[in-house]
Amino acid sequence: MKTNLYIKANELLLDLFENILTNAAKYNENLNVYILIAFSNFRSKNEEFIKMEFKDNGIGIPDNRKELVFQRKSKRNKRIKGMGMGLSLVKEIVDRFNGQIWVEDNVKGDYKKGSNFVVLILKTEKP
Repeated sequence: MKTNLYIKANELLLDLFENILTNAAKYNENLNVYILIAFSNFRSKNEEFIKMEFKDNGIGIPDNRKELVFQRKSKRNKRIKGMGMGLSLVKEIVDRFNGQIWVEDNVKGDYKKGSNFVVLILKTEKP
């Protein structure tokens, strides 16, 4: 059954998608890069959200680094170049939408099998 999900959006949402998807490919050492993007309804504290999940088969993030990846200049892997600003920008965008973001293991308990970036954005009715 097809369900339409609506959020209030602007061009910043494109930056959010671009940064998460770029990192999923960039921090991946597999021959075949896989990214599953899933959207669903989510309810928390009497608020309705759209839950967006970006699951990849990349190098993953150890538990002790999961919160740090959203801080400016946070590097997960010194072999991979970058300014370390992408996920801090994503966090700022999510905050502007009054949303939430976190990262968890794609396969629970085994961070080496990829990451799942979870984004919650407030749901809205069809305009």
